[in-house]
Amino acid sequence: MTFAEVLNEILIENNMTKRRLAGICHVTTSQMTSFFRGAMPSIKTATRIADALDISLNFLMGLDENREETKVLNKGYDLSNFLNRYQTALELNKISHWKASRLLSISESNIRGWRKGSIPKIETLMKLAEYLHVSIDYLLGRARD
Repeated sequence: MTFAEVLNEILIENNMTKRRLAGICHVTTSQMTSFFRGAMPSIKTATRIADALDISLNFLMGLDENREETKVLNKGYDLSNFLNRYQTALELNKISHWKASRLLSISESNIRGWRKGSIPKIETLMKLAEYLHVSIDYLLGRARD
């Protein structure tokens, strides 16, 4: 399922309106509506939505089919260990950063930016998580694995 499909299903399941979720997540109603039309949220917004709905980012983004598949231990996100977790996942999969960046079309300038504290886009985290067999939540310090 796509992010929009998961979001719609969860709202129906919880009998919640887009406006109510937008208010809880501190985004405008028009922003929330754009997500239902296929726009992707920032990591900050995606995390707020996942936290408000008490689900993992992996489930929210359609990477987990089961709501309980990724166990979230921490709300919010912590990018301070992102590079360490990324490097660990590369090592566990016996993949070089160079190979991953080429196969996933992630530029070296993006990686340099991450080292300086910039936040990767949610689409990039989804690619990394799938390729490295880890969860988005793991990469953002929300889960152990």
